[in-house]
This record gives sequence, structure tokens and C-alpha cells, in this order.
Amino acid sequence: MKLLLIRHGQSENNLTEHRPDYAQRRLPDPPLTPLGRQQAQHTAAHLAAQNHGVTHLYTSLMTRAVQTAAPFAQALGLPAHGLAAAYEYGGLTTGPAGHFAPVLGRDHAALRGDCPALVWPQELTGLPWDGGAEAWEEAVFERRAQGVLTGLRAAHGERDTLALITHHDFAGALIRAALGWAGTGTPPTFRLAHLSTTLLEAPEDGQPGTLHWLNRVDHLPADWVRH
Repeated sequence: MKLLLIRHGQSENNLTEHRPDYAQRRLPDPPLTPLGRQQAQHTAAHLAAQNHGVTHLYTSLMTRAVQTAAPFAQALGLPAHGLAAAYEYGGLTTGPAGHFAPVLGRDHAALRGDCPALVWPQELTGLPWDGGAEAWEEAVFERRAQGVLTGLRAAHGERDTLALITHHDFAGALIRAALGWAGTGTPPTFRLAHLSTTLLEAPEDGQPGTLHWLNRVDHLPADWVRH
């Protein structure tokens, strides 16, 4: 299968992360900024026009990812399947100002207000997402990325092209898992801009995959590119 990783648009936390009072202003589950919404709309239209043959659309259940997924679902004419394990490192917490207390994620009805095409994960039927709070350990992130990749491989074949709206650090973990680089000492890191695309090929047999491109942003106006 082919896996097109798409980082979400600029969020409210991204907008304030360099402020000295960021820890106090930080939101556990921030929405997109107006620029983030523009980035998503623009990229969705571009992807639909380029005809990359996307057959399935997936999204993290964090608010900024679901809001990013909405224009993609509309432009591609696909449902947006929620993928509970595709969230950013650490999950939803109160952050440093709140001593990293776990925060519950939003439920299906609330998130469908942001993305009417959102399909709720079967394992969460009747339940909200728990927010995924987890220990900040690379081995934890690697296992989660490998689990996501294994599940997608099991569900899809070589003719499928999946688009996944996910997050900066977790996209990096997925790239390393797909290429067979996880658990190899000091793993390489990647800088991925908002709404950048990364295309991987992941064989069904679990063998190391192929990286076709990384952090492509040529579809965005230069002044919209944010890391």
C-alpha cells in the first residue's frame, strides 16, 4: 500500500508556542487557526486536482487533525476514518502548567461538528476517545507507530493509497517504522511543515518500505509554510 502522511494545519498552540507564557496559554486540544484552515482547504483542493489516487482517508482524533481532515473528505469524496492511535506524542494533557494531567478527548458527536464525514472507530462505539495520555518514552511512541502501520497493512492491499492526517512527531515515528529504522539507536528526526505531504510505500509483508518524498510543501504559498 501507499501511505500519504499529511501534517495538520497550524493550531492555536503553534501560534503561541514561542511566547514566554506559552505554558499558561497552551490548550490541551487546540483547534486550527484561520491560517490553519486556509492551509487545509488549499492542500485538499490541490490533492484532489493532482489525482494521487487516494482510496481511503484517515485522521487522528485530535481536534486540529479532524478539522484539517474536513476539507479533504469533501474534496476527495471520502469518509474520514478516525484512527485513535494516530495522535501526537504524549496525548492530551494539561501540559507543564497543569502537571501533565490526562485530558479526555472529544466524542463522535462533538467532532462531527468539525468534520461531518468523520467515521468513529469501531472500538470506541458509544465512547469518547480517552485522549491517549502516555509516558514520554521513545519506545512507547515506536510501539504505537508500529501498531498503526501493522493495522493499516492488515486492512489494505497493494492497490490502496491511504491519506492520514496526523502530527509532526508521530509522522516521524511512522516514517521510521515504515522504513525499518525504529529501534536502531538514535533515530533520525524530520522537520515537517504544516500541511506538508510525505509519501511512503509499505509492503504487506512487513518488509522495509520506500520513501517517495518527504515534507513536500510546493503546493503552499511560501508565506503559509510553517514548521
